[in-house]
Amino acid sequence: MSRRKPALTWPRVAAWLWGAVLLACALGLAALLRDGLPADTRLTAMLPEDRQSPLIERADAQLGQSFEDRFVLLLSSSTLNADTHVLAQALTAANGNTNPPWLARLDWRDTDLADQDPRDDLGQYRYRLLTPALRQAIAADGGQSLVEPALRELFSPTGQPQPVTDPFGLLDHWLTFLDAVLAESTVRPRDGLLTLQDDERTYALLIGQLARSPYDLTAQQALTSTIAEFEREHPEVSLLRSGLVFHAATGARQARQEITTIGLGALIGLVAVLCFVFRSPRVLGHMLLPLVGGVLFALPITLLLFGRLHLLTLAFGASLIGIAIDYALHVQCHRAVQGTAFRLRPLLPGLTLGLVSSLLAYLAQALTPMPGLRQMAVFAALGLLGAWLTVVLWLPRLTSPAHPFTDRLSRRLWQLTMPRRRLPPRLATLFAILLVSLVAWQLEADDSLRLLNPSPASLLEQEQQVQRLMGSNTGNRYYLVTAPSEAEVLSRLVALGATLSRWQQDGVSLRYTNLADSVPPPEVQQANLARVRQLYGEPLTTLLERAGLPTRLAEQARQTLHDAPVLDVSSWLATSAGQGQARLWLGATDTRDASEKEPRFAAMLPLTDVDASLVPRLERLAQTREGVSYVDRVERLSGLLGQLRQHIAWWVAAAVAGLALLLAWRYRRWTWRVLAPPLGAILGVLGILAVAGIPLNVFSQLGLLLVLGIGLDAGIFSVEHARRAETWLAISLSTLTSLLAFGLLAFSATPALHYLGLSCLIGLALVWLLVPWVRPPDGANVKEPR
Repeated sequence: MSRRKPALTWPRVAAWLWGAVLLACALGLAALLRDGLPADTRLTAMLPEDRQSPLIERADAQLGQSFEDRFVLLLSSSTLNADTHVLAQALTAANGNTNPPWLARLDWRDTDLADQDPRDDLGQYRYRLLTPALRQAIAADGGQSLVEPALRELFSPTGQPQPVTDPFGLLDHWLTFLDAVLAESTVRPRDGLLTLQDDERTYALLIGQLARSPYDLTAQQALTSTIAEFEREHPEVSLLRSGLVFHAATGARQARQEITTIGLGALIGLVAVLCFVFRSPRVLGHMLLPLVGGVLFALPITLLLFGRLHLLTLAFGASLIGIAIDYALHVQCHRAVQGTAFRLRPLLPGLTLGLVSSLLAYLAQALTPMPGLRQMAVFAALGLLGAWLTVVLWLPRLTSPAHPFTDRLSRRLWQLTMPRRRLPPRLATLFAILLVSLVAWQLEADDSLRLLNPSPASLLEQEQQVQRLMGSNTGNRYYLVTAPSEAEVLSRLVALGATLSRWQQDGVSLRYTNLADSVPPPEVQQANLARVRQLYGEPLTTLLERAGLPTRLAEQARQTLHDAPVLDVSSWLATSAGQGQARLWLGATDTRDASEKEPRFAAMLPLTDVDASLVPRLERLAQTREGVSYVDRVERLSGLLGQLRQHIAWWVAAAVAGLALLLAWRYRRWTWRVLAPPLGAILGVLGILAVAGIPLNVFSQLGLLLVLGIGLDAGIFSVEHARRAETWLAISLSTLTSLLAFGLLAFSATPALHYLGLSCLIGLALVWLLVPWVRPPDGANVKEPR
């Protein structure tokens, strides 16, 4: 007996150690959640990182930043003024109910957007800032034609004459020019409100600046609940909304609903199936124990690794219900049929290989450059590992009753589903060739970003309508301009703007915002100063004489030209008029050529109202200009999704090749019987998608990764225990519970989860249908020589 004691002690010690690990995880989870679950609702977390273009990543983030923290409401009603006041006061009151506040600023009165007088900021630069009209006038006659207008302005009752600092009103001309350049909306003051006009309808405009992230759940709840209550109390009011916070709130609400419906639905279905099969509440508790162990192990470690938990990870983690219980199903089904003769050792090879195959499938997902998907993969992989350890270390030590119905059910299921004949290899090969041909000929791919957008069509329509009315430029298309110096960046922007301006004059539908229109390059400013010196010669003397002013003022005015500073970008962006263009300037960057010692500078030139037919022309323009790149944010990210889809395909092929070598080491000539269910199911899914006209996307492809892992598990056990009815019952229950978890994702309103679930729904059903046809012949087992 003393020799057997270590064999009995080690499993007990391992079980206690695992219990200590789970206890530590529980305590760590409690500490992490003491201030609530750090949740992340950002859909952008699903996007891939473009490590090859960090400057473009930075430009994208900066262009979108000013829109991320802002929301816009357009209100239309018969009592516009009164209703606008009610809504503004409701938002302000809701902001006061939270600490810290979620709303930094709310602009809705005609005085809210009144800026500081730009004359205070730009007065010292007036001699270097000339409008195109002034430059042409000075070049034509030295500026004599400007004397008469300046004379009228000097004696105008409403004028503000400055005979020394600005006798020709250069700054006023420049500010008028800026107003035309910077005007991007049709906002007009009316009856104390900010308004927009659309045909016969007038909208009141409310612009909110968030004090918190648009993904902050408190900010989302406060804003959406206040608006919802206002709409209930004012059903006659028409309200349009725009802003990332509304899309984030929709995504968060949808994720919470799906966590409840999908997770709860899978759990209810799982409990019903297990109660029907095993007829014991105690067995049900034992079967759910691995799920608890898996979640308890995965959740705190995932939070430690990523800091926050994406709500889509929780929705996806609901599928863990279907997989984590697979190992327990095999143990319990064999125990229920074998009774006291049950031993865990014969099941260990299959359980271990099943775990390894599933972990490899998740590893391929964890290697993707998408933070959200990596988090999902890590959470699921840790959960499976925790479930496996719970099954292996704890379940054999728990006494579990075996109901005779389980044995009868397994035998009946075997009799009803096992085929009488074998599938002829030639017929199977022919069918596979036909499927491959169909997939190659008919299947298409879809890498659209709509896969990441769960927002309803009504919200997207409101967003587009608000942007149209405001004429806002979201920067989805832009030119990225880089150069070794700030001055050269501005020069390249000027040249680019000149070409685009000529296109506009030729009738091309296009709008753009050019930072160089506000901050001329230094050489242009120097040329402007030279023109002003020419203007302050004879034309200035003539002006003062005709105005009857002392001629000594001319010399005083000329003295002011000596200290005229150059307007640089940072000085312009610090002014009240220039703050709105801060998103266009990246400044010094850490990207440089090998020959450059100093950092490069970069700026963006956003484009809007771009017709699709104009895109090739815009691309060619960038190709012919040094330091200019054309960026289409939507197309670029779609392209990254396409690259990701291709990378996943290669990872799947590599995983299958690696698994084939591993499986061949144990199963040799029967390896194909293990691989046939998952690979056949994947091919079947692709064929069905091709016939149904459903394009393949990265998320349906990730679903196929899960089919591969679960299908390999079924193939392994069908070969390990080919003639055992209890094995087939466990495979069937495993497939059914996985269908409950993953199949329910097909009903998700989030496109990403929907396509993942659809692939799993079809693929897992095909796995179950294929396993009986490819299992080894009766009388054979894996230990027989091959």
